[in-house]
Amino acid sequence: MVSAEIRELARNIFKVDPNIIHLGLIDLEGHVLLDQSSSASEPMEPDEDRIMFYYQVGLRRSRREHFNEIYGHTTYIHIQREKIQQLVLYLPMFTVYLTIEKNVTPDGIVKIAEKIRNIDEEVLRKAVKSLF
Repeated sequence: MVSAEIRELARNIFKVDPNIIHLGLIDLEGHVLLDQSSSASEPMEPDEDRIMFYYQVGLRRSRREHFNEIYGHTTYIHIQREKIQQLVLYLPMFTVYLTIEKNVTPDGIVKIAEKIRNIDEEVLRKAVKSLF
């Protein structure tokens, strides 16, 4: 069951840009908190492949953290694919996985990442609190 606070965080992320296609919210252990398409009014239940994919996204975060002391913290990862773009952001208690329309420019990707990182602190605080 997805908490109201997590849903509110998802709504705020989708409001950032209409080119966001899909959102996955993942906790620090790689568990799926929310999996939702921008065209759906409700989150969906992820299949086993997507659960494994999100787990691996979380695992990559923990592996990258190994290099924080040497290189600094990772703020986001941008991946351009043939049909879509992927954006992964590391918020304090969540990993945000997004698919974004192919036509968004690299500058547009940076703006999306910055807007998400600056989401209302109160919304983020409530979402984190709902985990515990």
